[in-house]
Amino acid sequence: MTLSDRPQKMRWPRAQRFSLSTQGAAAESAYREQIVASRQTTGRASFDAARTAWALHHGLQADDGLYLAEVAGGPVSLPQIVDSLESCGKNRTDAIAALERLADAGMLTLLT
Repeated sequence: MTLSDRPQKMRWPRAQRFSLSTQGAAAESAYREQIVASRQTTGRASFDAARTAWALHHGLQADDGLYLAEVAGGPVSLPQIVDSLESCGKNRTDAIAALERLADAGMLTLLT
């Protein structure tokens, strides 16, 4: 693969807002349910296992559930998502990569 063969990255205007598609809402709900269910067993391992199982089922990465949960609250912009997840150690690059995966998977609706 050469540089010219790489798929072009998505570029969104700073004010671009994201909301969940029907598919994204279902995936976010499943994520929330699996995370809550993982609390029945103590320890980080059950939490990690729930996130991994959810990600495998949806063809995403485990952290993508965090981003769906942020968007579930209503239309949000990239800077808002980055600010919200900064305390989790996530940065702008992480957010862009996750939003690209979620958009490619049909989990997000782009609002103008």
